[in-house]
Amino acid sequence: MSDGPSSGHSLVPAYLSKLVSRPQGEGVAINLVITAITQVVSTLIAVGLGYSGFSDATVVIIYVLGVLFCVILTVRPVYGLVASFVSILSYNYFLIAPRFSLRIDAPDYAATITAMALFALVTSYLVSVLRTSSRQSTEAQLVAQREQLRANLLRSVSHDLRTPLTSICGNADILLDDEVSLTPQARKKLLGNIYDDATWLCTVVENLLAVTRLEDGDVMLHVEVELVDDVIEEAMRHISRNAKEHRIVVVPSGELLLARMDPQVIVQVIVNLVNNAIDHTQKGSTIVIESGLVDNEVFVSVSDNGPGVGNEDKDQVFDLFYTGRSSSADSGRSMGLGLSLCRSIVLAHGGRIYVEDVEPHGARFVFTLPAEEVITNG
Repeated sequence: MSDGPSSGHSLVPAYLSKLVSRPQGEGVAINLVITAITQVVSTLIAVGLGYSGFSDATVVIIYVLGVLFCVILTVRPVYGLVASFVSILSYNYFLIAPRFSLRIDAPDYAATITAMALFALVTSYLVSVLRTSSRQSTEAQLVAQREQLRANLLRSVSHDLRTPLTSICGNADILLDDEVSLTPQARKKLLGNIYDDATWLCTVVENLLAVTRLEDGDVMLHVEVELVDDVIEEAMRHISRNAKEHRIVVVPSGELLLARMDPQVIVQVIVNLVNNAIDHTQKGSTIVIESGLVDNEVFVSVSDNGPGVGNEDKDQVFDLFYTGRSSSADSGRSMGLGLSLCRSIVLAHGGRIYVEDVEPHGARFVFTLPAEEVITNG
């Protein structure tokens, strides 16, 4: 069951790539602060170990780790070089005899300091390469995703939208043909078909625009505290007119449920979920809308006793343009927009949305919203 419209191996380990490519602090000041913190911490640890009798090799490793953390956490390789220079000075000043002096008497220490500098240079270069590689890989993935989205959209427009348009044109042509005599019942049926197809097309376009705007961050939510039962009641006024072929049951919450939401778009979520149940269940099936409070979250669920959602579809049923692997009650009209829009809206509210099985058969779609406490005087 899917939502209806109505409603090559990387050479860089994944965890390391994510670490070096994650968003970094902006500005020179922040990066200098990071550099200073890493060097102060590594110097304190190194000096403590040095004065406790640990070997020079252990102390050098601490400084090396400090430089490494600085290179990873800052944006440009230059900060790693600065950290290396500071490490060399502090190592020389605090731990190389004569202490509290920058003079170097032993040639071995000069070699150690040179090795530390070379390590910082190589490390900075390698991390820079990893960041560039990860960024290019991410950009390539985004391009591939956009191309796939475009291909799916073209497929949907060329096939799924053409079917209702053909039906509208065909029915309208019959109505306009003066040579065809129609009974009032037949004329009404043709007009009803035109209305249904036109309404479906409008819903598809609205959902597609809404999904695109939400994904691009162009929609500003007008969040306020709303009574959940009132929002559900409003949504029931906008569900598909095919609802009369099903048994729709709204279960009152039994308590004063308040949630933070943009009521207009949450109404659209409920409408899409109910219409999805209508489109994917047989006539005469029962659809139940419930709400409640669990762990400071308000939940709204839409359950049915239809064929349900296969386990292979549960992880993808909210994906854009995903229409499921099994046939549905309205498979010819499933573009995979409604549930994707629901997910985008719910996530924008800081909630969750998921689907689960209903026994003995059926599906239950649930979404959550942040709850608001009821404050009473007294």
